[in-house]
Amino acid sequence: DQVKLKFESQPAIYNHFLDIMKEFKAQTIDTPGVIERVLSLFHNHNALILGFNTFLPPGYRIEILNDGPGGAGGEGRVHVSTP
Repeated sequence: DQVKLKFESQPAIYNHFLDIMKEFKAQTIDTPGVIERVLSLFHNHNALILGFNTFLPPGYRIEILNDGPGGAGGEGRVHVSTP
């Protein structure tokens, strides 16, 4: 629902997210593949990126590290933990 609300004025992005999730559920793409696609789709939308952890299997986790040049106010860099 967060994704739908965020991209309400951009239905193509929301539909692309749904397509990614369908492929993931059908196991057409693996977990690293779905993470890569979602990170690209949600670039600069940290709350959505972090919220995607809900869909990941145990052992996988996406974190935003705010240690870049922008500090805590910057967009941060993404760290993905894998099993």
